[in-house]
Amino acid sequence: MYALPLEEFTKARNDLARRLSKAGRGDAAEEVKKLVKPSIPVWTANQLARREPGEVRALLRSAEELRKAQQRALGGKGGSDLQDRLAEQRRSVRALARLGRDILANEGRSVSDAIVGRIAKTLDAAALDEGWRFQLRAGRLTEELEPPGFEALAGMASARRARKGAAAAKPKPERIGEARRRVQEAQREARARAREADQAEAEAQRAERAAGEAHQTARAARKRADEAQRALAEAEAALRKTQRS
Repeated sequence: MYALPLEEFTKARNDLARRLSKAGRGDAAEEVKKLVKPSIPVWTANQLARREPGEVRALLRSAEELRKAQQRALGGKGGSDLQDRLAEQRRSVRALARLGRDILANEGRSVSDAIVGRIAKTLDAAALDEGWRFQLRAGRLTEELEPPGFEALAGMASARRARKGAAAAKPKPERIGEARRRVQEAQREARARAREADQAEAEAQRAERAAGEAHQTARAARKRADEAQRALAEAEAALRKTQRS
């Protein structure tokens, strides 16, 4: 169902629920009935997983590198590396969001900057969450997501270290605080640069749209001028013919 055009989701869900019910699988039918039609950003993210699997894999790899850099930064090293990984994650998200804009445009849907922003947030959050990564890869996201903040990412790193059974001595509180400050500073810097890039891209897109409209207006004006020129030539030819008569 999640691979279908958005307007076909509800019918496909209801048909599946009826088939399950007729097959005596009432519990499964009830679960299917509860499935909510995806929003446009969620549907677009699922389409990206199916149409652009290589780009989605690149995003997931970028998110994994970001988590590793987060761990290193929490250990008191690799602050600049974290900033680089944050920037790379942002680039991967932006690249996919642009492809999502193209998908929606090809479907004949109007695409606002707000919609593209929601697509980007959902992709970013799904890639960074261990529970949602599989759903994104499979193209089966069911809801819009918000990227985790520093504390959530720090919790992921801590949990991963605990699972590995690390027996190192507990870092001093001041070292933890300093590491967190470096991480937060790197995050702020990367986000500031990302905002600048987003604004520049939006301005470029507006300029491209304006240029396209100007070209269309110019072509229409040229067509009218050519028609007027032909009409003038025909009128002059008719006048000369009349004079000769």
